[in-house]
Amino acid sequence: MVKFDTVKYSDILHAKKVISSNVIETPLIYDFMLSKKYKANIYFKLENIQRTGSFKIRGALNNILNSKSKISKNGVLAWSSGNHAQGVAEAASIFSIKSTIIMPKDAPQVKILGTRSRGSKIIFYDRNNQNREEIGYEIAKKEQLKIIPPYDHKLTIAGQGTVGLEIVKQMKAFKLIPDNILVPTGGGGLISGSAIAIKENFNDCNIFSVEPKKFDDYARSLKLNKIVKNKSNNKSICDSLLSNKPGMITFNINKFLIKKGVSVNEKQVLEAIRYAYNNLGIVVEPGGAVGLAAILNKKIDLKNSTTVAVLSGSNIDPKIFKKSLTH
Repeated sequence: MVKFDTVKYSDILHAKKVISSNVIETPLIYDFMLSKKYKANIYFKLENIQRTGSFKIRGALNNILNSKSKISKNGVLAWSSGNHAQGVAEAASIFSIKSTIIMPKDAPQVKILGTRSRGSKIIFYDRNNQNREEIGYEIAKKEQLKIIPPYDHKLTIAGQGTVGLEIVKQMKAFKLIPDNILVPTGGGGLISGSAIAIKENFNDCNIFSVEPKKFDDYARSLKLNKIVKNKSNNKSICDSLLSNKPGMITFNINKFLIKKGVSVNEKQVLEAIRYAYNNLGIVVEPGGAVGLAAILNKKIDLKNSTTVAVLSGSNIDPKIFKKSLTH
């Protein structure tokens, strides 16, 4: 097992203790239909039913709780298309901390409303012509706000890594050893933290990043062993996975721990959303459904395996949900 100076397994164990009273230990469910179809054990980690509808609150809480002494009365700031925004807004509200969120003006309304309802001040930007980090750093400096990064930060990664820690605990309870873990991947915080936790306990497990076709920067970066960017004019319904490139910290972890990256197209994502609703009785947003889409389209070898896919969020635009059901 490769050791990292940035994030250690002990950091993830500590994060679990710090955030456990404010998050749900989400279930790991068995899919009887797909397990029979693929002659495998197929499980889903339901982060779509996590507080705020995604895993993001884990990293936000860990960051805020470990930084409270550095947070001024003006509060915290984050940039996000929606799930990290809601996670930070919720985490800040728990401790009566003010929050300012930089969001793209084309973010799904359900995520804008969710962020605003938790008391955050929202500042909109144009994702095609403006840089959210530059806007965020300028405002944070001017107003003395503590920045809570969405993925490329030790505390955020450790918090997201508690998802992997729970998968380990649940697999052991089932007396199973996972062969494959599929993780939706944007900037790489969830998969890097989870990979550290999983590999510490199941070193032979294959971990796969899953991305939308036009935003497969992680798959390409892993293949080339260097960080590459997505084209700036690309579009996707997977709004939670639209980072333009892997994080530097996350990539330096993931390049050692991830087997490879796979990608799925929008038709496959819509089919996965419909499958989850019709067969599992759950709602999954496009970015949260990519791992399920990879299984449905056999992007990896499944036969005789124990495979887990993380369903990372449920904050779906109603129009896209309707489209998936009539697709």
